[in-house]
Formats: sequence, C-alpha cells, structure tokens
Amino acid sequence: MSSTSDREKSKESSSQVVPVLCLLGVVALLSLITPTMKYVLQHSSLTFLSIASGRIVIGFLFLAAVTACLDWKGLRSLSLADGARFGVLGLLGVGSYVVAAYGLLYSNVTHYTLIYSLLPTFTAFFSWCLAKDRLTSSSMTGIALSWTGCLLALSPNLGTGTIEFDFGDPLVLLFTCMMAAHIVLSMSIVRHHGVLTANTAMFGITAVFISGCTVAWGEAAPTAELSWTVWVAVLFVGLGTASVFLLRCRSLQSLTPATVGAYHNFIPICTIAIAHLSLGEPLSAQTITGALAVFLGTELVRRRPAWWMPSILLRSLGWRAQ
Repeated sequence: MSSTSDREKSKESSSQVVPVLCLLGVVALLSLITPTMKYVLQHSSLTFLSIASGRIVIGFLFLAAVTACLDWKGLRSLSLADGARFGVLGLLGVGSYVVAAYGLLYSNVTHYTLIYSLLPTFTAFFSWCLAKDRLTSSSMTGIALSWTGCLLALSPNLGTGTIEFDFGDPLVLLFTCMMAAHIVLSMSIVRHHGVLTANTAMFGITAVFISGCTVAWGEAAPTAELSWTVWVAVLFVGLGTASVFLLRCRSLQSLTPATVGAYHNFIPICTIAIAHLSLGEPLSAQTITGALAVFLGTELVRRRPAWWMPSILLRSLGWRAQ
C-alpha cells in the first residue's frame, strides 16, 4: 500500500512541474514587458501609438493562430451583436494599452508598476458598485493600505510635506481604472464564449481600430533607422502579451487560482528590480517600504473573498499587464 501511495504522490508531484514552469514563465514575461517597452520608447523614434498598435496587432495575430487551431467553431459562431459587445469591451481593455504606453512615455517603470499594482483594489471597488461583490472590512483595509503604500513610494519628498508625481502617473492610473472596469464587465461574455474566442475577438476588433488611428494620426517612424534590438523588443512585447494569456490558462488547469495569484505578487518586485538593474532607475528604502505596503494591501483584497478575486484577475490579466 505504501509503495502505491508513494507512486501516486510522485506522479502527482511530476504533473505539477509543467504548470509551475508555465506560471514562472508568466511572472518572467510580465516582469520584462514593461521595462522592454520603456527601452523602446527611449531608444527609438517610434511613437507611443505605434508601439501600442504593434503590441495589439502582434498579440492578435498570435491569438488568432492559436484560436483557429483550437476553437475555430467558437469564432464562426459569433454574431454581429456579439461583435459589437466585444468591440466596446476590447476598446476599454485592450485599447487601454494606448493609454498605458502614453503614460509610460512620461513616467518610469517603477511608478508604472506600483500604480498598476493597485488593479485588485479598483477591481474590487467596481465589482461592489455593480453589486457583484461586497466590500468587507478586510478588503477596505487592504484598499487603504495599498493606496497609502503607493503614495509613500511615489513621494520622494515626503519629509518636506510635498507630493510629486510624474506627468505620466495619472495616465497610468487611468489605464489601471480602464483595465479594472474591463475585467469586471467582461466576465459574463468571456464565460459564455470561451476565453480563446472572446480574447481573440476583442484583440482583433481593437487592432483594426487602433491601427486605423495610427495610420491617420500617428507619425510614421523611419523603420529603416530602427535597430534590430528595437525590432526584437517590439516583437517580444506583442508575443509576450499573448503568451502570458496562454501560459496562465495552462497553469490554471492544474493549479488553484490562489496559487497562481500568489505567484503574481512577485511580478511588481521583479519588475522594479529589473528596471533598477537594466534602466538605472533609483531604488530607495521608501520605495521598497511603499511597495511592500501595496503588496500586503492587495493580498488582503485578493484573499477576501478568496474564491472570487483571483479568478477574475487571472482570467483577464492576459491583456496586461503592463
């Protein structure tokens, strides 16, 4: 009996290796995407609109290829009414990448990451406004702690009583609000049509719209002058955005949402560390303290109620990220 039990435990342990590796891939990709976008903004003539458009188009092409193989019937079953709903939700969620890129242009990766880490607090608030969830004392404490930590980390002159923000910080906050609203509003339609079909449709419709805006208003960058590192970086951002979604779905097949959510808490820490090492962004004790407060606050929000918040975030954060 003991040998049979040992074999079963060994088999169960080995079956977790692939999901855990997928989850580590998600953490690595999401930690690298934002610093990579900042690198492209700093080392190329590409506009924020061009970068966001490229990210969305590349992500759509990747998702479309996967969906065509795995869920082609789901795409064919979509009606015009479904397309209209996906279009609105896509512009709210996927389209917010344009706001994110514009905000990152005038902010740094550390500020961007700290502000975007407030996503669970906005998601909980919007869900409460739509009567889809209730705010408990634990979640309200978590929201307050997260916001206090974020303000602490973003206030370099706190000792003098002044608070300074980069011009892009409010835009990143707007991006976070848009993504949170998208997460809450898209739950039912994603469940009905399936994650692959829903996300491919939202990416596709948004890609057409944003590409049109880029052609109409964007300043075309001299692509011949772009270095191969910039081309690789843009391709990485687009493929990484779509790959995060697929890897997360694979990990959720074997791991609990709470486990996946716990791993996601390492993303802000890794992103800030990468920005410090690769982009030379300052890392002070005040920033670390504020980041830890954000981390603890979002954990309080995420774990109350434990079954709801992780499932929403992990089902929808394949858009983000960053």
